[in-house]
Amino acid sequence: MATIWARRLGRWRTLPVADDSVDARATSTFHALKTYQSFRRLWIASVLFTASNWMQNITLGWLGFMLTDSERYVGLLAFAGGIPFVVVSIPGGALLDRYDRRKVLMTGQFLAAVVAAGLAFFVLSGRAQPWHLLIAAFLNGCLQAIISPSQQSLVPRLVDTQDLQNALGLMSAGGNMTRVVGPALSGVLIAALGTGYPFVVQAIAVLAAFIIIYGTVFPTIAPSTGRLSVGVVMEGARIVARRDDLREIFLLTALPSLLIFPYLSFLNVYAEDVMKIGSQGLGLLLACSGVGAVIGGLMIASRRSLAGIGSGLYLWTGVYCLCLMGFSLFPHVISGITLLAAAGLIGSFVFSANNALMQARITDDVRGRVMGTYILTWGLMPIGALWMGEVAQVWGVQAATFSGAFLCLLLVIGLRWKSRALHAI
Repeated sequence: MATIWARRLGRWRTLPVADDSVDARATSTFHALKTYQSFRRLWIASVLFTASNWMQNITLGWLGFMLTDSERYVGLLAFAGGIPFVVVSIPGGALLDRYDRRKVLMTGQFLAAVVAAGLAFFVLSGRAQPWHLLIAAFLNGCLQAIISPSQQSLVPRLVDTQDLQNALGLMSAGGNMTRVVGPALSGVLIAALGTGYPFVVQAIAVLAAFIIIYGTVFPTIAPSTGRLSVGVVMEGARIVARRDDLREIFLLTALPSLLIFPYLSFLNVYAEDVMKIGSQGLGLLLACSGVGAVIGGLMIASRRSLAGIGSGLYLWTGVYCLCLMGFSLFPHVISGITLLAAAGLIGSFVFSANNALMQARITDDVRGRVMGTYILTWGLMPIGALWMGEVAQVWGVQAATFSGAFLCLLLVIGLRWKSRALHAI
């Protein structure tokens, strides 16, 4: 059965049309969640963990800005949380191909809960200092650089091949949904109870994720054999570098991660100093961005195929740049939330499509190493936050956001001009 959309009396409804050439499962956006119990449990655990991380990131940025009143420190804090992705993600991906991915995931979750509990103790006892926040951000970044690829690499073993794109889209939508829940909850808790309680909630959420994975039976995944050498660790990077299609997907993710996505670390500065809307307003900004991102992820989950999407990814990445340039120029409440929602939707659509394309083009024996290399792009966001913090300190946060988005737009245009592999996808 296929589904066509018709608008009647101002409401959308689905009309069934006979089409034996299309699998019925392709018409259900939430098919993978409904069908595969193990995937559903992994998805719930992933949402809990990611939501808790958003709570930590937002609260750390808010607390750090309150302690130092420095945009430069906000950028440094984001850098401390992201540099582990550069250092840890590639060797971490090799570990996933050598050891039980479920056990690696559970170990990371448990340690993340310990870090969150420690943060809660220092903040609630009034002992928190700026250097404490930097250490906590770094430790959590190290753990996230292991947990994120372990979650991603488990997905293909929990669903049928024809449902992989749907499952990956749902993972992306779930992760982006937490950009609504996590920051909004952080804003409410900070305003009502103070900056210590978001870390308490984070510790509880991560422990809940650990319990879910502990009680889930996953398919047996035979680890790769052989010695874990430097050559094996770097194999994922070599695979991405050698293949034109994987290299273009990597670059199309890396450029926005380095030059645009760091703006999220500075929304607290926009809320406090530019838009004058406080901590609850910060939750609103992040929630609007997150709502758009959820829709973007669901758009990928609902597609029957990614065929023909390759060349369009350049266009949509360019539009993503334009949305953030507009936000930096017109940071008013109405225009700001509109542009952030649009940027969230388009950015999530592009990143989700890139992730699905990457996963569909690799085999399971190298999946951990390749995805570890791909997750490296996440570490570029805090590196970008570091330079953006320096620019914001001198010329203001609006100039920093605009310059990053404009430079990214120019580089994407150049990449589109020279690249060919994605055009055939």
